[in-house]
Amino acid sequence: MIHPFRPCPAVLALAAVFAAAAQVPAPADDPVVVVLDGKEWRRNELESMIRSLPPDVARNFFLNKEAFLRQYGLVTRLAQLAEERQVPQQEPHRTRLAYNRMVYLAQAMTELAALDIIVKPEDQEKYFAEHRDEFSRAHVKVIYISFNDNPVPSRDPKAKRPRTSAEAEKLARDLAAKARAGADFAELARRFSDDEETRAKGGDYKPLRPNDTSLPPEIRTAIFSLRPGQVSDPVRQSGGFWIFRLTDFVTPPLDDVRNEVYEAVREARFREWIEGIQKSVQLEARDPQYLQSGSPKP
Repeated sequence: MIHPFRPCPAVLALAAVFAAAAQVPAPADDPVVVVLDGKEWRRNELESMIRSLPPDVARNFFLNKEAFLRQYGLVTRLAQLAEERQVPQQEPHRTRLAYNRMVYLAQAMTELAALDIIVKPEDQEKYFAEHRDEFSRAHVKVIYISFNDNPVPSRDPKAKRPRTSAEAEKLARDLAAKARAGADFAELARRFSDDEETRAKGGDYKPLRPNDTSLPPEIRTAIFSLRPGQVSDPVRQSGGFWIFRLTDFVTPPLDDVRNEVYEAVREARFREWIEGIQKSVQLEARDPQYLQSGSPKP
């Protein structure tokens, strides 16, 4: 869930602490391991409470239990002092506490909704049949031509001057033309590519999916606009030009991508659920101009 603020970790942690501590029984054979401000904490009771906290908070406990408990005691004492001064009833604290509680509950509800989603094998089969292209893989070869228009001056007179962007673009276009004319793309990659990892493999790159958001949009468009055997125009990115040759486009069988399909179905259903909730929210703009205005001047 996206929201403009994140809940205060101390407030949420303390709320979870008190709730957990109140619900955990104290069996007779469970030894008291610490006494904090007069309160006895049995081992199971303490560790059960810790496990109810956010994972990063729980990790801190197990990394240094004494330091954690001293900090917990400090936070507890400060919270008690705040209660005595009726801070929760004062603004802006009252509104912030209410907001933090609301956001926490909203996050908890999204987690519960995600856990409620059940995906059956037939659901996976149906989704895969309708979205086969999403799970296809493009096998490509690449050539990377680097440039640097603002190199740091070298004190070595024999140092090789880096290419300018104009020089790199000319070389990249020449290589693309040669590849299209029938030159061996793998050999061109071995001779000219500045990407060491793919150069050693004749330009072979990892399989790519059409919905791979880690790829810049320009590169994704260049690759998936090709047909097998075609070579792209050079694609400029920061520091260099990329040339791509699509080797083939393969759709694996469902059994090879079943886990990916499962997650895709869950994500699609969760998105449908959250969008339905969003649509149910009613907002009436009585003053549209106000909604378009920025922050007030100080």
